[in-house]
Amino acid sequence: MRAFIFALPLVFSACYLNERGISSTYYNDCKAYYDAAGVYHEGCEPNIIEFSDAKKLVNAKKTAAQQELERANQERVKDEAAIDKLEEDFEKEEDEARKRATRAAKATRAGELTNKIEKQNTQETKDFGE
Repeated sequence: MRAFIFALPLVFSACYLNERGISSTYYNDCKAYYDAAGVYHEGCEPNIIEFSDAKKLVNAKKTAAQQELERANQERVKDEAAIDKLEEDFEKEEDEARKRATRAAKATRAGELTNKIEKQNTQETKDFGE
């Protein structure tokens, strides 16, 4: 209801829609002329709302939204790069841990084999000594 009350004066006011925007006059009061160089100019009285200004405003909002989207995409790319680097580091550490584990297992097996050989040698020397 309030919106209707506020819109009512606008409907009955002297606002007209012309090809350049919303104006207080029905016709555009534009004066066309050529300057000394032969360039065409058109001088118009300003409208209350210019369509070109409204388009610029919409484009500016779109541009701001596009910039925000680009910034978000750049942050996403940086985050993905950081995640990839962390995954690579994790894989390297995992490979190194596997290598250490296999070396330790080999060393343990080698130690067991040397212990076995030493036991056999001591057994043989005992048997030889008897």
